[in-house]
Amino acid sequence: MQNYNISASIVVYNSPEDARKTVETVLEHTKNLDFDLYVIDNNSADKIGESLKAEFDRPHYILLDENIGFGKGHNKVLDKINSKYHFIINPDIVINENTISEMCRFMDEHPDCSICCPKVLNPDGSVQYLAKRRPTLSALLARRIHKGPFKKIEDKYLAMEMDHSKSFEAEFCTGCFSVLRTDVFKKIKGFDPQYFLYFEDADITMEAKKHGKAYYNADATVVHMWHRETAKSFKPFMLQLRSMFIYMKKWGYKL
Repeated sequence: MQNYNISASIVVYNSPEDARKTVETVLEHTKNLDFDLYVIDNNSADKIGESLKAEFDRPHYILLDENIGFGKGHNKVLDKINSKYHFIINPDIVINENTISEMCRFMDEHPDCSICCPKVLNPDGSVQYLAKRRPTLSALLARRIHKGPFKKIEDKYLAMEMDHSKSFEAEFCTGCFSVLRTDVFKKIKGFDPQYFLYFEDADITMEAKKHGKAYYNADATVVHMWHRETAKSFKPFMLQLRSMFIYMKKWGYKL
């Protein structure tokens, strides 16, 4: 297996079993790679960072005394990494043996690519359509209604008409698992700190596209143990709405 100069960060906040599985599979399938992993604990009530540190000594750990949010958590590694590629990994992701190396191969073969996401699967093997189009207000509403004309809006937002068995240029790379060229990640100063949670991935895709293209790589897969918190609770949905208005103000409003 070819070696790469790779780094990755995982921001954890509670959900210890999911986070443990993510760290375990990432470490298991990067043994033969030139790979540096950072685990950032956003002041989890269950101290998952400390638990992981006791079990896995290979990652670097950053244990915070407050919850600073998803993007700002990942930004904690900006002054620590000096890699060629940097991976953003959610603590509810399971990877297979070739995920990291395949994503790096794709980046090597596409020098115009600044950010890339893989094929994301549900635990049952079905596709999660997360190589999406730019967000719109109607798409956000459609993601909660799923019926009638809103279903067509949702399908368009999810780019469901695209052949997801083949790689293509994407408008929006999911933040659950993506890779950026580290020099680009540093040039754009990581994630915009305005966002606490949600839409920071849509935003960083736009920032990264100032320095290259965004792609979906159909030959790399991850499993996403997606809990869809915004569909279960009003508070996360309101947080998502706030983040969307930050995004719209910055990049332009679209219905």
